[in-house]
Amino acid sequence: MFDTTRHRRIAAVIALGYVAVQSFQWYVFGQLPEGGEPAQQLLQGPHPLNLARAVSMLLSFFGLAYLFLVSCGVAWRRNPALAVLAFLGFFVFCLLEVQLRAVELFHVYLALPAQYQATTDAAEQMRILAAQGTFQSIQYALYFPLGLSWLLGSVLICVALGRDRVHWLALWAFGLNAVRLFLRMIDSYLVGPKFDALYGTLYLPLVYLSFVPLAIWLWRLKVPASR
Repeated sequence: MFDTTRHRRIAAVIALGYVAVQSFQWYVFGQLPEGGEPAQQLLQGPHPLNLARAVSMLLSFFGLAYLFLVSCGVAWRRNPALAVLAFLGFFVFCLLEVQLRAVELFHVYLALPAQYQATTDAAEQMRILAAQGTFQSIQYALYFPLGLSWLLGSVLICVALGRDRVHWLALWAFGLNAVRLFLRMIDSYLVGPKFDALYGTLYLPLVYLSFVPLAIWLWRLKVPASR
């Protein structure tokens, strides 16, 4: 049902839109002060640029869910079972991202800074900063199932698409993403975050190298995948 030219081209535009959102996020991070004390980080949350970034990132994951649905619709013709499993992985990823981004936006960036500025009580301010730290700890923990589900979805759709040359751009995009996630999770959860600076530098280029080929594949694909 979703493997049609119209759906594929809409998904291609969404892929490019996601690249634009990530580029905007990269720009915002470059404009806002880095690091700082927890209180400075908290009060930076309601900055208009940061709020625009947070809203655009939150909305982008609804688009990504559709993009993955269409991609799995293409894979469905070759291997329905793996296509369904791949979409389940992608759906879990998008669901967790939406939940985290919504809590971050409405609670951490809007509610907590307002509460912090509304009180002069040191104990209450410490409680608010502790709430911010708790969210960051929960976010770190949830990035494991979030990343794992995206990794598994990427691997499964590569297997489902097979080695057909018409899908080589998709295989590159999802394969590169799987390798990126695998290395990132090893660094974050097994050996400790030793390559954060390198990952931060490569993050946006890897987004381009993954989602631009995916957009080209979806836009140019004219024939359904063979069985």
